[in-house]
Amino acid sequence: MEIILKNYELLNHKLNLTIPSNSLVGITGSKKDELALALNLNFLNKGSFFLGDNKVTKENIKVFRKRVGLSPSNIDKALYSLTIKEYLTTMIKLKELTFTDTAKKLKDSLKIVGLPVSYLNKFIKDLSNLERKLLLIASILLENPNIIILQEPFLGIDLINEKKIMTLLLKLQDKYQKTIILISKDTTSLYKYTKETIIISDTNVIVGKTEDIYKDIDLLKKNKVEVPPILEFTHLARTKKDIKIDYYKDIRDIIKDIYKHV
Repeated sequence: MEIILKNYELLNHKLNLTIPSNSLVGITGSKKDELALALNLNFLNKGSFFLGDNKVTKENIKVFRKRVGLSPSNIDKALYSLTIKEYLTTMIKLKELTFTDTAKKLKDSLKIVGLPVSYLNKFIKDLSNLERKLLLIASILLENPNIIILQEPFLGIDLINEKKIMTLLLKLQDKYQKTIILISKDTTSLYKYTKETIIISDTNVIVGKTEDIYKDIDLLKKNKVEVPPILEFTHLARTKKDIKIDYYKDIRDIIKDIYKHV
């Protein structure tokens, strides 16, 4: 589902941006979390907010909130004493969801994210960091949203498990036609995985293709966005050593390119 903001007031900005349907978008910058809440329809400000062809208003906002699912970076530790079944049941009550067969819905949500159905009786405190991340996504899928927003999805996750999460997200995007939005200060991962980027700070909003934005090192630094180390290295090689290597997302590609110039 497409998101369109027209003259939408957020902080000091009037936002005019489009997040295409079935896209994979990264959002970073000092005000990224405020934008995440706005996209999740936690509130509705002046200006126009469209989901697809439908304008979101104060009268219909509750209906459209079900089209968007926002996941925090971690499960609250106060909930670690719950089993997965208890946790998901609690989420169902909080979101006021109803199902013909709740037991089947719980099992299906776990299956989609790759967690065994037998885990329903497992305590959250006994899960790995990866499994907790997957459980957060499973809880979002309970309401079958068109748009999935994940806050710091790779926090506390190693590279191997990061790839597992991305494999799942790409499956949700491709097989189930979900729009995926990653909210993160981890620019290395955003550069590696996303196609579109939004940077939002106190003074600026930048929207464009991920590769184009991240290659502009001066732009990133000006907006106080961390430059991914792989791009910093490439930038220094090009500007300080006059080595005409290309910008890559994998260090192995850089190594191959350097050999061509040595």
